[in-house]
Amino acid sequence: MSHVETRYDVEPFQPKVVGPDYVQSFDNLSAEDFMRIYIETLRFQDPFRQNDLSKVIEDTVRLNQIKFFTDMRRFLDTLSVWMNQMTFLQTVNLLGKNFVFRTDLLDTVKGGEYYIVSGERLEGVKVRIYDGEELVKEIEMDLERGLNKLDISDLPKGQFTVRIFKGDFEVTEGWELGFMDTVRAVGIVNGELMLELLSGRQVPASEIVYAGV
Repeated sequence: MSHVETRYDVEPFQPKVVGPDYVQSFDNLSAEDFMRIYIETLRFQDPFRQNDLSKVIEDTVRLNQIKFFTDMRRFLDTLSVWMNQMTFLQTVNLLGKNFVFRTDLLDTVKGGEYYIVSGERLEGVKVRIYDGEELVKEIEMDLERGLNKLDISDLPKGQFTVRIFKGDFEVTEGWELGFMDTVRAVGIVNGELMLELLSGRQVPASEIVYAGV
């Protein structure tokens, strides 16, 4: 039996030379760019290597992922713009309305009326107002569910913190400190709805804790 030598003319892989600043990343590729690179890569694949099939499948999945996330990102950007426009148009109705806004500090320099917004009725609590660690005022009151106005007429100018106690225990949940103000203007800043108030404060609409006042 004669031996027949079979030769395969397979073009060897030609490495791509890139510069020192080259950074490989699929995140910045569009589906079209990836497809061009993918097709070019197929030209140099060895059909007799067993791992080529799995590589093709992997690349195809990656291509689909890139296309999906590109389309999804475009869709979400469009949706965000549309939602902001609709929200902005709806908030025109807020102009001239009073709301209570969440705050961490009772600020008598900026002025305004301050409230305890309670989620439940609490009898016989002590509302303590502090300047740093110094207690400057204590108010004994029954908290009704909803708005409870604080008497701050005798406080000096400054910024104060408010804490609530029931007996010897501090009440840390179920209430918010807020101030009442009037919406003078509305706008969208960095994708967030901002309200300009009559007092000159600018607060996000998400800080509203009570409406209908």
